[in-house]
Amino acid sequence: MTAETPRLPQELVDHIIDHLYDDPLTLSNCSLTSRAWLPTSRLHIFAKIGFKVSPLHTVPPNELCKRLYHLLTASPDIIPNIRELEICEGSPIGGTASPGCSTTWVATERTLPPLLKILTNLQRLEFGSRTTMHWGLLPLPLQNAIFYVFGLPSLAYIRLKSWSFPTFSDLTELLSFCQNLKGLALSDTRVCGDTDGDGDGDGEAEMDHSGRGLELETMDSDMEGTRRCRLDFLTIDHVDFGYLGYWLLSARSTVEIKSLRELRVAHFYDVTAVERLLMATGSSLEHFHLKPGPWDVHSFDLGRNSGLRTIRLTFEDPSRAITWVKTLLSTLSPSNLLECIGIEFFTDIKKLEGWAELDALLVRPELGALRTVDIGLFASPTNAEFARVRGELQGLGARGVLRLYQLGIKSQRSSGQLTPRISRYEYSS
Repeated sequence: MTAETPRLPQELVDHIIDHLYDDPLTLSNCSLTSRAWLPTSRLHIFAKIGFKVSPLHTVPPNELCKRLYHLLTASPDIIPNIRELEICEGSPIGGTASPGCSTTWVATERTLPPLLKILTNLQRLEFGSRTTMHWGLLPLPLQNAIFYVFGLPSLAYIRLKSWSFPTFSDLTELLSFCQNLKGLALSDTRVCGDTDGDGDGDGEAEMDHSGRGLELETMDSDMEGTRRCRLDFLTIDHVDFGYLGYWLLSARSTVEIKSLRELRVAHFYDVTAVERLLMATGSSLEHFHLKPGPWDVHSFDLGRNSGLRTIRLTFEDPSRAITWVKTLLSTLSPSNLLECIGIEFFTDIKKLEGWAELDALLVRPELGALRTVDIGLFASPTNAEFARVRGELQGLGARGVLRLYQLGIKSQRSSGQLTPRISRYEYSS
């Protein structure tokens, strides 16, 4: 842009570039066009940084880490633009790492700890592994850097995937550093030496249901008066230490869940803890996603959660699926605000019976606020069973709220995460 070229108002430039937030190539070109375009372009170019081992990434994550660290030390004015960071350890899914691409780079890359300590404006952190990340085996400088990131005032969302902690107090100590946390997701996270999560009740013997007796939780007594972050979003996904639920509700917890707006639970064997979480959130809860796994049918009283707007249920056991749906939805209060129901049946459609009863339940006057009922079936729309289900859901069809759709192909049946994601904090990368 020459000096003679009429300049656009900066507000208009910023507005135009904002629309390009998901187009890295165009943003890069914009940043080279004019100095006036550089700040807004950088704002989006560096907004989200990802270090992942993937067939789609030709540069190893440890090399990307080095490059970013050297760039930020040379140009520190870029640092405030970095608001989201995703780190993934291990080999790419469905393949092997390319030559020179370390699969254990997180523990060995020396620039990662100092890099974490200069990211002063992070709002979202996702830290996971393709296998298992052992907290106790991480180098001390990296542990200290992670503590630093958790303590950032700007950090609002944390997702840990495939982590293993030596003791429960190691996990709670890490969480105690958070200052303004709004969303917490624990996926495939475990504590060594704890009960194996088979649901036999042994874990409950170590504490009573009032949240007392946290023998494995060894935080100092002066932590009881520490800050409590008010969570809006909580995801417990394939977590096998049941007393997490009791800690969340105890006086020693560093998070407050009574104002929770979204709760997502998958394969968490402690039914009682989930029930108490639902009771504690009360009318503040707006979105509830449940994937019960091997649980027997349980009657959660959703009547206490009068603010619910979205319920999503995911089932894999045909013998319990329909009964689960009917049992849960029958507990809704007449004054409910429910707008959307999503149900996924990852099972043989021929083994599912009771559709007419489900239809009658969903067309009750108490559910008059429903705008959408999405039902995913593990069958093609051309399948005769698919048509049979549609025929038995005539009431929903007549109301114009029903959407039947085909779930993923068989190879996608087993999912390591809860899907689809409900909130803006749980989007796909």
